[in-house]
Amino acid sequence: MVKGALIMNSRAPFQFSVYNSHNFFKGKSMDFGYRLISEWLPIFFEALILTIKISAVSAVFTLCLGSIVASAMSLGNRPLNYILQAYVSIFRNSPLLVQLFFFFYGLPLIGIRISSFITGVMAITLNEGAFVVEIIRGSINGIPKNDWEAAESLGLSRFQILRKVIFPQAFRNSIPALTGQISMIIKDTSILSLIMLVELTRVGNMIYNKYFNFTGFIFAAFLYIVIFIVINNLSFILEKKYRVRR
Repeated sequence: MVKGALIMNSRAPFQFSVYNSHNFFKGKSMDFGYRLISEWLPIFFEALILTIKISAVSAVFTLCLGSIVASAMSLGNRPLNYILQAYVSIFRNSPLLVQLFFFFYGLPLIGIRISSFITGVMAITLNEGAFVVEIIRGSINGIPKNDWEAAESLGLSRFQILRKVIFPQAFRNSIPALTGQISMIIKDTSILSLIMLVELTRVGNMIYNKYFNFTGFIFAAFLYIVIFIVINNLSFILEKKYRVRR
């Protein structure tokens, strides 16, 4: 019985605990981690490029969608506002994962087949766009009424006032909040590993499944942090340029 128990125990998967943690951080394990990263570095590089590509495309579409919807809601068309508010409520109050699976598994059922890349970008755009709508809409509502009245005295239509006077101010004031939303978009890309896109989190998971080693996740987290640092620095440059107050 003891022998059998030992054999069964030897086949058990590795479990990290306080008793074996010192073994993980020994020189050999660390060397193995370095070798692992160096071997998988080309795959990490491709995953990083894909993560940046998804984030950039999603961010552009998200900002465009949020700006258009927020501007349309500020024009005062009540029937249109009901429709747009329904979109915002649905996508803000339901999980991104559910939305992603709806597009990935649901659309093929009605004959619409799109790539995983487009599915991921579409899900992130619609989800994050709903939050951007509220950010920009809040900034628009925060513009003093004097600006509206001064523009109206010049004979501008409400659409012209919004486009030429109000929206530029509102967008500048929204830069800090929009930066945070772009950071959320980058984090959201990790969920796309569930629809077989090989981004950073997916590579870390592949390494763990093959070697039972979480060094890949640590390196993926490091790359995410580097991206966030770059985004935050760009945000500070824009805030300084346009003299935006946090």
